[in-house]
Amino acid sequence: MARSGGAKVRELEGVLHEAAGRLSPAHVAALVAHPDAVRSALAVAADVLTLDDDGRSRVEIVASAEPRLVDDEVADGRMAARTRAGPPETLLTSDELAARVGLKTRQSVHDWLKRGRIVGWRGARRGHVFPAGQLDARGRPFDGLDRVTGLFDDGYAAWVWLTTERSSLDGATPLALLAGGEIDRVAKAAEGDRQGDLA
Repeated sequence: MARSGGAKVRELEGVLHEAAGRLSPAHVAALVAHPDAVRSALAVAADVLTLDDDGRSRVEIVASAEPRLVDDEVADGRMAARTRAGPPETLLTSDELAARVGLKTRQSVHDWLKRGRIVGWRGARRGHVFPAGQLDARGRPFDGLDRVTGLFDDGYAAWVWLTTERSSLDGATPLALLAGGEIDRVAKAAEGDRQGDLA
């Protein structure tokens, strides 16, 4: 059994090696610089590709003969439709987050980010972005985020982990449990995933 598992791992390594060979050097460097994001993406892909109880794949294969360029809004909509249920995530700038939580300067926001009190990452265009979903009804970050963010090298990887249903948490998202005050339970699940459980 272990031998066949090892063969499957080697086969996966070959697939990853081939895929990496097709990426630009900049893309490879970005993935190497963010290993937690790669691990999270692989875990999500494995969950999605796992067959359902009827033995069917849960993946819809989308293909066309000729790729067509679309504008950013259409691309975002298509990506959101295929990746997560619900509307696209609201991302705030440093200034917007400062105004929402009642901080005087964007530097205070970046101090919170450095201390792990909030989740944020470098945006595609300029500056950092911060998911609005990490704030409670009073506009304050959920308690316990600092117990999770420090376990990830990358804010985006932490956010993906926080907003993905986890079998180790009985199918709940860690963020929903933090909102309900289950800080210790979420922190233990995050530590387990960082140690390789990725349940």
